[in-house]
This record gives sequence, structure tokens and C-alpha cells, in this order.
Amino acid sequence: MIPISPFDIIAKSFKVCNDKPVIDDYIFQCHYKLTTNILLTFCILVTSINLIGNPIECITNSSKKTEMQKVINSYCWMSSLYTYNNMKPEFGLPKIKNNEQNIRSHSYYKWVPFMLFFQAMTFYVPHWIWKIWEGGKIRMITNGMRGFCAGPAKTRRLKQDRLVQYFIESFHTHSTYAFGYILCEIMNIFNIGVNIYITHKFLGESFLTYGIEVFKYYQHPSYFNPMEDIFPRLTKCNFFKYGPSGTIQNIDAMCILAQNVLNEKIYLLIWIWFLILSIMSIFALVYRISIITQILLKTRLLINMSKFTNNKRIISMLVRKFQVGDYILLNFIGKNVHCIQFKEIVEEIYTQV
Repeated sequence: MIPISPFDIIAKSFKVCNDKPVIDDYIFQCHYKLTTNILLTFCILVTSINLIGNPIECITNSSKKTEMQKVINSYCWMSSLYTYNNMKPEFGLPKIKNNEQNIRSHSYYKWVPFMLFFQAMTFYVPHWIWKIWEGGKIRMITNGMRGFCAGPAKTRRLKQDRLVQYFIESFHTHSTYAFGYILCEIMNIFNIGVNIYITHKFLGESFLTYGIEVFKYYQHPSYFNPMEDIFPRLTKCNFFKYGPSGTIQNIDAMCILAQNVLNEKIYLLIWIWFLILSIMSIFALVYRISIITQILLKTRLLINMSKFTNNKRIISMLVRKFQVGDYILLNFIGKNVHCIQFKEIVEEIYTQV
């Protein structure tokens, strides 16, 4: 009898399991894994800077009064700051034309962490719906077969026979399964479109062309940075208080938003990533639609899936007899089992269909 130490029990409890089934493709994973993690990282970064440092510093005639300065900083942070449109720098400071129609209000900076967190959650929703719709089917039919099967040949054969038997008995019954996956792919594209629109409105309708304007600025530097137009570092704020005689006094404050130095970089990276993700997702959906409409790409998919099977009769049969649901299910099986086992599974399906 081999003694088991308490350390072995603790190590077993913290053992990392790599037996998680794959129920989607890489582009789908870019939505709920990569994008969600990117947005949550930005959210934590902005939140930590707001908690650790001073997100706003205002300069007034009362700057020497510490308590008054704290009140003005808090008030200006909670209220909307403003800048003047078409401010052209002169001697390092913006030249201001004091006109009410020229004022541009900024209040988004308070909501940036909440917005990033909300967007991160929206990118996880299609995966959550697909997980419920999928119902653990791939986990069930590939149980004990995921990864490299190093057990006895007899055990491996029994597991393969069980999988093939399920596939044959449920042949042509996976249309709903395929419909759910394609629907969630469409939801991914719809979701990123909605997120781009929300971000565009959130930043004062300046997000759609934000990346293009920034790249133009770096190619042809000018006095005015387009990033400072959307994310101004120097803003104004009006603080009202009662004077000694009871009249209302207007304290004109100039405020520095240090947080916007980070925000402008974050939203530039988000603009680039949303653009890349949108293009990849659209191409993935077009590819999926090509399979549904049974054009040439459908045959190429099966050749790719059966790249370890040189028998053209098998490929021809799969093209002729399989439905969309059968293709998608077999594709997911190929992502979860070893390539040698997948070859044997495809050949056995051919003999029984």
C-alpha cells in the first residue's frame, strides 16, 4: 500500500485540468475570451488609477485654500466639464473664443470604468447562450477521448465505437444544434456592431473615425492633437457659491484631467481591436453561410477535416450525405480528439452510413 501524504491531497485539489471540451472556433473565442479579458483589464487599470491618484486637479483663485480646493475638485469631477470647440494652441495654451455655441460638454470620464465592464459582459453573453444551447453534448460524446489517449488499445476502441454509435444513431438530427451555433455567431457580429455604436455615442459621436484621425495626425503632425479633442486634458469648470453679502459668486476653474492621458490610448487600442474583430467575424460568418448554401467551400471544409484520410470515396460520401448539423458536430469532434483517433472515427462513420 502506497502512503498518501496530506501534501498529495492538497496538490490534487489544486491540479489544473486541461480536459475542457472545445465547443467553438478560434474567432468565437476571440469574442468571449480575448475581448472580455482586454476590456476587463482596461476597466481595472482605469479604476485603480482613479483610486490611487488624483483623477482631476483644478486651478482657481482659491487654490491656496486647501479645503476649498478639495471641494472644487470634487464638484468639478461630479459635474460636467467643458471645453471650447476649435481651440487653437497659442503659447502652449488654447486660444478661447468665449461663445456659448462654441462650448462642448464632457461627462463621460466618470463612467469609463462602468462602460468598459458593461461591454466586457456583453461580449460574454453569446458564449453563455451557446453553452446552454449546446447542453454539454461534446463533453458527453468525447468523454475520455479528449487529448492524446495513452490507454490500452481495447479501451480506446470501445470509446471510439461509443462515439461512432452515437453519431450514426443521431444522424441528420443536429440541425437545431447547428442553427444555435450559427445564431450565436450572428449574435457576436451584432454585439460588436452595437458596442461600436454605443462607444460612438458615449464619446460624443467621435469613435467611428477616431483611429483614422489619430493615424493621420501621426503621419502629418500639427499643433492640434485629435486625441485631445475627444479626451481633453485641460478643461474648464464653473463653481458657484454664496459670497459674504449673499450674492452668488462664479469661480472659474481650469481643470487637468490626467485620466484622459490613459483613456485616449485605451480607446485607440479598442478601436483597432474592434475593427480587426469585426472583419474576422464577418469573414467567419460568410464562410459558414457558404457551407450552408453548399457551395465549393463546403468540400474544402471536409477535405480539411479529413486531411488524415486520403480516401476520396470517404470525402465524396461526406459531401453527399451529410447535413450542416453533421458537419459542425464532426468538426467539433475533430477539435477534441487526437488526429489519429479522428481519422479512425471518420473511416468508421463511412462504413456505417
